[in-house]
Amino acid sequence: MRPDLKTVSAFSIIALATILSGAKNKEDCPPSRPATCYADDCTHCYCLGPENKQVNAPLRPITCNGDFVITVAGFYWKAEQDGMAYAINNEIIGSDALSGNAELNNLIDAQYKNPNFKWDFGFKAGFAYNSACDGWDIGVLWTYFREGAKGHIEAEFDDNHALLPIWSQFQYPNAGQAPFLFATDIETFYRLHLNLIDIPLGREFWTSKRLSFRPHVGLRISFIDQKFEIEHKGGSWSDPGLQIDVNDIVNLDNDYKGVGLRSGFDTVWHFGCGWGLYGNFALSIIYGKFTVDHDESLRDADSPFSKHKILETKDSFRASRGMLDMGLGIEWESLLCDCQYGLKFSLGWEEHLFFHQNQLWRVVRIGGANGSGLFNNSGENVYHQRRGTLGTQGWTLTGNFAF
Repeated sequence: MRPDLKTVSAFSIIALATILSGAKNKEDCPPSRPATCYADDCTHCYCLGPENKQVNAPLRPITCNGDFVITVAGFYWKAEQDGMAYAINNEIIGSDALSGNAELNNLIDAQYKNPNFKWDFGFKAGFAYNSACDGWDIGVLWTYFREGAKGHIEAEFDDNHALLPIWSQFQYPNAGQAPFLFATDIETFYRLHLNLIDIPLGREFWTSKRLSFRPHVGLRISFIDQKFEIEHKGGSWSDPGLQIDVNDIVNLDNDYKGVGLRSGFDTVWHFGCGWGLYGNFALSIIYGKFTVDHDESLRDADSPFSKHKILETKDSFRASRGMLDMGLGIEWESLLCDCQYGLKFSLGWEEHLFFHQNQLWRVVRIGGANGSGLFNNSGENVYHQRRGTLGTQGWTLTGNFAF
């Protein structure tokens, strides 16, 4: 039996904690005495400066002693994902939509319509320990981001436009009507829940008088939940053969949960007086489980609003996925109360890529407009998939307090 995500995550954290605890208790690695602080040209102090004779002198702990660090960040990000187009806005002659003329399916000055992703706020919270044992640090950082986006598009015959859906398997029930699926009104709702838990082990050290470098390795636990709802109205769903107008609702869920390895490096280019330019990079390989649902229902537009499900599919599989994190910005830091407390603020732009997260299947109904009744069983479904990469980007303001 395969272990679930919670079990793997728990054993990974316990194993990492055991290794660190063992390293801390070794006789050849006792906590060192506080070193003499090194001051830059504006009297901002560091525990060991780049002029120290020690090879790769550690920059942390900045207070010349083992210290704890609290991290709080707020950010303003926007998400984007490939393969999310939900309709084609096609320029046609209005009468073609109802006459069965093939012109409806010929794309003239057509545009693919994608969800209108919005900017939204999120936060990070973390806790870490900078040890006096060669400047090692270990901690945990939680990133939370939730985005919701709504969209609405209309295309009336008088404007010589029609909307061609690309996620629905519905088809006309009667041969006397147009065999091409179209809508005059589409509403969409997209929701993203992003939860990342990083557990890094690193060491920040001087490589020159003005440049510090921090390589790190550790674990990442990820929860990426996406929901996409599409509602079609008018057009094919107002067909006289149905005897009642209906709304077509497509519900899509794409969830991923996993745990894996994360490694990278952080750099700071120190200008002096506490100011610096930072650049960070990290790469993760996550092993996890996808759960993908695709449901479609018809709902009467009038009372009693009865529902009829016409499609229900579910896919579940395990896969490894890559994740890329990058950041660039400016920072300022200083020590307080005779080098007993450290304070740092940073502001920068971040990019995060989650490769091949879009695993949704499109289902399109074609042909077979010779049936009768509510459902057309003489047609054919075409299944196709366009895997896409999820990305988030935006501004991040971070504060760190060391004590």
